[in-house]
Parts: sequence; structure tokens; C-alpha cells
Amino acid sequence: MENKYNLSKEDNLSLAKNLKTRSIYSSVRLEGINITYAETQAILNGINVTRISQKSTDIIKNLKLAWDYCLDNIEKDIDLDLICKINSLVLNGLDEENAGKLRDADMEVSGKNILPPPKYDDVIIALETILNSGTSVDKALNCFLYGCINQLFFIGNKRAFMLASNMILIKNGAGLMLVDEKHLIDFNLKLLYFYNTAKSLPLKELLYNNCITAK
Repeated sequence: MENKYNLSKEDNLSLAKNLKTRSIYSSVRLEGINITYAETQAILNGINVTRISQKSTDIIKNLKLAWDYCLDNIEKDIDLDLICKINSLVLNGLDEENAGKLRDADMEVSGKNILPPPKYDDVIIALETILNSGTSVDKALNCFLYGCINQLFFIGNKRAFMLASNMILIKNGAGLMLVDEKHLIDFNLKLLYFYNTAKSLPLKELLYNNCITAK
């Protein structure tokens, strides 16, 4: 897929900083948390929103922590070590036992698919293949899709791989990926289809056509 945008790295970094709250809100909604944009913004500003649980509040704060890390380390190579670091930040204080560690037991996905634990060497090869093939948008989308279907971690796969994919886009001036509210249902349906069939194209096309932005 062709890159949709051709920004300078500096402009793309500025874009990411401007859209950080919107991206965090998007990731929170992808986790199924019932929250408004204004409530998300309030929590990020240090205001206690009593309606929102402590766990959901921590998820939001951790996403800010992870986003800040990614923006401060935008020059780092995208590799498994970096993705594990992002996952550890996403799960900070929520799952210390598994944060940043590859899954070491079977996992059930979408109620019927059993995934065995990922093999370290296979993950390294798969990521290297993804990151050395296609356009910047291809790399970002394929990285996210790989993380979703393989569930490398017990928790926080979408959050960690969305951030890693956005690092790819930012480095290369290719925009920012986030799923706005109006595409949330379609995203979830196509993600479930991907889980059940391993066919990624419908989800990839949705993300490409509707979820990569520069404004």
C-alpha cells in the first residue's frame, strides 16, 4: 500500500504530540472502556473522575507514559526489545508478573482458537521480515496485524503494537494511526473476522482507508 502522507519527521512528531490525547482515547475505547473524550482528557490532566474505575484510570495514565516514552525515543529501532518495553509501560502496576514478557502459556482467542506460546526466534524473524518489506504504511499495518493475531503478550497487545506501529509511521513521516469512535464497531467486527479466519485484508483496508491521518 502506498504511503498516504509525506511529512517531515519533525512535522509528524508535532502531529503525534497534538493528537496524543485523541490516540489514547482511541486505544482506551478499543479496550472496551466506557468513557468519554472529555473524561479521558480530565484524567490525563490529573483530575479524578469518580465514575471511572481505578484500573481504567491506570490504563489511561499508562498509555500516556508509553506514548511519552515512544516520542522521547523515536530514533530507536523497532524490534522485539522495544515492543516488550512498550508493553511493560502499558501494564505498569497492572500486571507486573507478565509486563513486557512474551507469553509462556497457551491463550484462547475469540472463544475458540488456542494459540501456543510464541517462540522468541520466530518472533525475531517475523518482525525483521515485516520491517524490511513494503512501504512505511505496509510496515506499520503489518506490524499491528502481526501483534493482534499472534498475541505475543497475555495482555496489552493492541496497545503495545499500536504504539510501535505509530513509531514506524512517525519516523517516516507517514501520519498517525488511530481508530476513531465512528469506526470502532467496524474495527471490532473485522478484528474478530481476522481472529477467526486469519484473513487480514478487510481489517488492513479499514485501517488504511479510515484510520491513518495527518490532521
